Amino acid sequence: MGKYVVFSFILFIGLFSNCSDDSSMAENDEEVVVPPENEGSDETPEEDGMMDDMPTPLTTNLKTYIFGHSLIVHDPPLIPTPSNETTVPHWLHVLSEAGNMDFSVSGQYGFLPQHANLPPIAQWGFDLVTPAWDSDTETFAQANFNTVLLTAGNFVQYRPSDLPYEGDNPNNFSPESATLQIFDWVSEQEPGVPFYIYENWPDMAPFMEQFPPTDTEFENYNAYLRGDFHDWWLQYYQNLKNARPDLTIQMIPVGPIIGKLLTETSLNTIPVNMLYEDDAPHGRPTIYFLAGLISYMAMYGIPTEADFQVPETVHSEVRESYATLVPFIWNELQQMEDADGANLVFPETP
Repeated sequence: MGKYVVFSFILFIGLFSNCSDDSSMAENDEEVVVPPENEGSDETPEEDGMMDDMPTPLTTNLKTYIFGHSLIVHDPPLIPTPSNETTVPHWLHVLSEAGNMDFSVSGQYGFLPQHANLPPIAQWGFDLVTPAWDSDTETFAQANFNTVLLTAGNFVQYRPSDLPYEGDNPNNFSPESATLQIFDWVSEQEPGVPFYIYENWPDMAPFMEQFPPTDTEFENYNAYLRGDFHDWWLQYYQNLKNARPDLTIQMIPVGPIIGKLLTETSLNTIPVNMLYEDDAPHGRPTIYFLAGLISYMAMYGIPTEADFQVPETVHSEVRESYATLVPFIWNELQQMEDADGANLVFPETP
């Protein structure tokens, strides 16, 4: 990662605005315990997209709080959409509805140093998604969240995750120390709640002259996404696990799986500007749909519905390939392991 030191303070400050801000609020109440152990088959799914042995869901109800930014919720997009198709919660709602699951969510924008300024608020609102919390009338503890998801910035991977952020950093936070502060506060409010680390995708600007990138530039970007960038997240995850061994901390490797889909499947025919709208890079609906597929499977512990009808806001190649994309993603989640051979997505009970 040392070769990316060139993307230092100027890049950090400049890109702090890349993940856009928005606001709204939320409310709902229900709880369920998410078993931390996956019981799915380790076998590679068949090419027709059908699973021989469907696993038991980890839960049928997700009531989630998200410490996020615009690689989870990009609203409004540069290119308008009918609803909130450039957000992961929108697709989690649509997929959950198709799978007869209950899903509600609240969250806020920011990067880890801002998120560590607690308590959080219920900032987001969506056209279709059920809100999980009204922070004007309830405390975080009263909301009874059963899952918490957070993500780091996508432009800080040129430095190890235990080093303090460069620039204006009065609390001397590093990605790890800010995350641990969030973990500790949330665990006091909602003991035993599982945490999900949403591994996003990197800033694209350093890899290209202008958007959209050339084929070679995009290849180099995806090589970094699946190489040094992913290694940073693995180390970040492992250090958090080591620091808080009593917590349930799971990983959702969204970026690397999307990178593999875009280079090793028929999705490699989709033009980059039909996937992303800028060099941040904020996604178009197709990217957030893929992120939603991956997140759904990781958090519910089962594949999405085989007969799900993908909306036309998603690129036609994804719609036509859906039956093979589902087992591809499911298999990738099964194969994601740490250095000790433990699954990153479905870990055993601490």
